[in-house]
Amino acid sequence: MSTVLGRETLSEIHKDLRLTQVPSWVDSAPRNFGTKQRGKLSADQWFSACTIHIPFTLIRLWGGEDGRREAMLQNYMDLVTAVVMSSMLVISNAHIKTYEAAIMRYLTSLKALYKGAEYKPNHHLSLHVGAFLRNFGPVHAVRTFFAERMNFMLQRINANGKFGE
Repeated sequence: MSTVLGRETLSEIHKDLRLTQVPSWVDSAPRNFGTKQRGKLSADQWFSACTIHIPFTLIRLWGGEDGRREAMLQNYMDLVTAVVMSSMLVISNAHIKTYEAAIMRYLTSLKALYKGAEYKPNHHLSLHVGAFLRNFGPVHAVRTFFAERMNFMLQRINANGKFGE
């Protein structure tokens, strides 16, 4: 995490996190997320870190700037918009169109902003989420506790680094 955002930015996020109160139903990110000492986060903790805590700090730090920082902030906020739209409990055609526009802007500006950035399979798959939402509705049921718990249990299985055993 610290190599992506930079140590100074992560330090500012940690400062803001200590000063931020979230509603009781929100699983806030741990105050030391992004450090080796903290370890892994749950899906809900990542969601709140990426959609609440990081944007709060980036807007404070980069919101009034022009040039590259402004473009980086817009790129990140397009990603946040796509994540929030695709995670809604109730979905409409307007939400899906907003998702599709945001993910296209994010992917397009990603290559322009970060030289050497390569599209990964998840980037490609993100282009199909709009169709998935249209055909099957909200994805909340697939990203619930059960799926996360199963992933946690599977990660704990000792396979001695061998696939399929």
